[in-house]
Amino acid sequence: MTTFYSEELIQSVIEANDIVDVASGYMTLKRVGNSFKGKCPFHNEKTASFTVSREKQLYHCFGCGAGGNVITFIMEMEKLPFMDALKFLAARANIILPEKQNQQADHQAYEKKKRLYELHREAANYYYKILKTNKPARDYLMKRGISQETIREFGLGYASEEWTRLTEFLSSKGFSMEELLDSGLVLASESKRHYDRFRSRIMFPIVNPRGQIVGFGGRLMMTDQNGPKYLNSPETSIFSKSYELYNLNHCKNYMETGRLLIVEGYMDVISLYQKGIKNTVAALGTAFTPFHGKILERYANEVIIAFDGDSAGKSATEKAMNILKKTSLNVKILNLPTNEDPDSFVQKYGQQGFEESVAKALTIIEYELELLKSLNDLSQTDGRLRYGNEAIKILRQLETLVEIDYYSKMVAGETGINQEVIRREVMRSKTRADNPAQVIKPSRSGVITQKIPKAYQKAQELAIRYCLKRPEIINTFPIDYLTDPFYKDLLLTISETQQTGIRIEVNQIMSHFDDSEDVKRIVEFMMNEDEVSRSDYHDALEIMNRFYNEAQLDRLSEQIKRESANGNDDEVARLTNQLIEIKKMMKENGRH
Repeated sequence: MTTFYSEELIQSVIEANDIVDVASGYMTLKRVGNSFKGKCPFHNEKTASFTVSREKQLYHCFGCGAGGNVITFIMEMEKLPFMDALKFLAARANIILPEKQNQQADHQAYEKKKRLYELHREAANYYYKILKTNKPARDYLMKRGISQETIREFGLGYASEEWTRLTEFLSSKGFSMEELLDSGLVLASESKRHYDRFRSRIMFPIVNPRGQIVGFGGRLMMTDQNGPKYLNSPETSIFSKSYELYNLNHCKNYMETGRLLIVEGYMDVISLYQKGIKNTVAALGTAFTPFHGKILERYANEVIIAFDGDSAGKSATEKAMNILKKTSLNVKILNLPTNEDPDSFVQKYGQQGFEESVAKALTIIEYELELLKSLNDLSQTDGRLRYGNEAIKILRQLETLVEIDYYSKMVAGETGINQEVIRREVMRSKTRADNPAQVIKPSRSGVITQKIPKAYQKAQELAIRYCLKRPEIINTFPIDYLTDPFYKDLLLTISETQQTGIRIEVNQIMSHFDDSEDVKRIVEFMMNEDEVSRSDYHDALEIMNRFYNEAQLDRLSEQIKRESANGNDDEVARLTNQLIEIKKMMKENGRH
């Protein structure tokens, strides 16, 4: 799909528009497990077969076969061409797209970002190598209980005390001073002397969900050192603290339960990860933002806020909680002791102790009621009355009668106020939003079937699904076994993307296909939750190999007949030898 916008820009528009939010504006969706379901807006149906995956940012109808990403959804719903749908979504997310006459400037900006990604990768390698040679830094991490394996996993490094070592290193790699200053890793003094931003610090590379290093966090090892305890990269064209979550690149691979923990610091994440608690992210030294909430919605059903137990941590908990209230997430709060943070807690009590504490995490309502109790003396009548009246305001957030009944009983037990009185007061001012109207659209035609044996078709489908989940094997896949040109194009597109070193994203792969039927098929593959095992894959290869060889025998037999009729004895001999070799190989493999 050719446009004058870079794939990176298109991807940023897609990431800024959560497909569940967009689709919910046109139809009623209900959560079912890790997905959302509703009646398909593209054909009439009685039973909901339209599925939207927040994790994969794709939709698929198992009835009519419609499927795609958020752009194709808007193209279909609004009857817009690709470019207009992109602009529609960009406007929805307050993203300004460059005009057509700025194509050159847009390309230059893309190339500039590409260079910054390369620069940060080189810087991370540099810091990692310096850590290997710096014993005090290694000893510090060892004392904090960080293993060598974890250091490698997170790419931890060390910025030495010298003022210009990174500057000199990156310059030797061919980066200009303008690029070094744009990265924020190098600063300029008033006298125009250049020096490293990070010195004498343990370094934490910040990696975005696509696997690109976009910035760094640096921590002082000693309390008597000058400067802030933590220092982050500044805002750049590839990094914004309000949009990134530390460890999301790892965490998204450990979301089997749909639960995610959010903590305050790098060391909290790393300590928990090392203890086996890998579904954890951290905000980057900044207030938790609504955009962070949107990101979490894509990956999780439930979020546990596990901030530090001190007053600053409780204040940050309240702010994050108020933001997450406005999402579809089930939110709970881990109430740590005043002198503990997740790092110290898991070091003291281990994985089991931490997970037992998480199991006791409070719901938002329970947490707010606990805070309210701490402000009122429930041993006094006026304290109980104040608590009761304020608690009713909190309970008005509840959505279901079951929840209202449960918490009304709880507050009644704490105050002595009649449960029915509390319930009635909660219901009195409670309003409910109407469900959005459902949109019905005409039905669509199905997918064209291919005239090949069903077993061969099924084997190819299984093999492709396995390759999509494990793209590292594509370069060794016997592509000649495939009879469908679409399958070949799909694997070649992924292979070419791999060779560029860019992390493979489904939406980027889809953008290479103009045919909407091809896009549907990609979505159908990605939305299929049935596991294809390694054994299934090898069975599929054997079936494909057999059919491929049989097709080769048929082709050679026809050629031999044709060449024999024309009297080309030498060609007949050559083709006959090929046919014999294939039959011999098939016999050796036990297929005939």
